[in-house]
Amino acid sequence: MHDTYSCQDRSNRKRRLYVYNNFISNQMVKKDKIKCDICGKSFHSRKELEKHTENAHNTTANNIVVKAIKKDFKISHRSLAIFIGAGFLAAIIGLALIYSGTVSKVSSLTVDGIQCNPSEQLLFHVHAHLDIIINGQYYLVPAQIGITNTCYYWLHTHDVSGIIHIESPVNRDFTVGQFFDIWSKTFNNGQIKFNNHQIFNYVASSSRPLSVYVNGTKVPSTINYRDIKLHAHDEIAIIYGNPQSNIHSNYSFPEGL
Repeated sequence: MHDTYSCQDRSNRKRRLYVYNNFISNQMVKKDKIKCDICGKSFHSRKELEKHTENAHNTTANNIVVKAIKKDFKISHRSLAIFIGAGFLAAIIGLALIYSGTVSKVSSLTVDGIQCNPSEQLLFHVHAHLDIIINGQYYLVPAQIGITNTCYYWLHTHDVSGIIHIESPVNRDFTVGQFFDIWSKTFNNGQIKFNNHQIFNYVASSSRPLSVYVNGTKVPSTINYRDIKLHAHDEIAIIYGNPQSNIHSNYSFPEGL
């Protein structure tokens, strides 16, 4: 009886020991496994987890970043067309404003259809000479007629010699009257006047006549003196008061003029 109990008891203890060992083994296995924080998959070692993360998750993350960057900088055809159209419109408006300002400025300076340009115009380039004699005394024709701080009129003087420089971008006729108008405009002097009856403030009368000579020939008083044309190397003399006994028929222009 005693021996039988002992054998059975030993068998039961072995069985309990086997169950216990299996339980401990399973707990150790569960404890040693490491889960992926992204997908929840379990691994026996951290090295396996790192390899899994690099292969399974880094590529996806990189693709997402790349796609996001591409999306941020993508411009649709419609947006590009709007951008180009806006730039083109801005350029047109800018050019229109510049042109408008330029035209307005040129118009305000234009005298008798003669413009004042930033530089001298040499397409049509000739010279004439003007003498003004008042009561037997030569009147000084000033320098810088038709020349401002910013531009040159097509009719102008450089010095006090009386030489009129005709420098135009077009080949056309210019007159004595236009020269006097530019003279008045240049110095903003309303007393610079010339017509058949007056020069400056000197008014013609029977005792003080006003005459004009071109190359030594008297111009008939029936002709509008203002319309006398300025031709190359003309010698023009405007005489008020006492008639001159010696009227020059030509002028000795410097070489090259």
